[in-house]
Amino acid sequence: MNSHDATGSLHARWRAYVWGTLAVVSCPCHLPLLALLLSGTVAGAFLAEHFLMAFGLLSLLFLVFLRAVLHALRNDKTAESLRRNEK
Repeated sequence: MNSHDATGSLHARWRAYVWGTLAVVSCPCHLPLLALLLSGTVAGAFLAEHFLMAFGLLSLLFLVFLRAVLHALRNDKTAESLRRNEK
């Protein structure tokens, strides 16, 4: 295995971690906690006023980020199995 393969695999794994973190943060089940944390602020008032719109937007973002995580992990595993087959 050369250094380029190791660097590419590490880069793909970190990309999956970043997408995963974004998916966890944007999960719509965290919206009540987010509303509680932002209470008393302008952002909290906006969130309370437009709760359904925020829920829909967070749901959409969650699905996009989740798809990106799965895609990054699948590509990492595919590349890893191809490297094993080359040996």
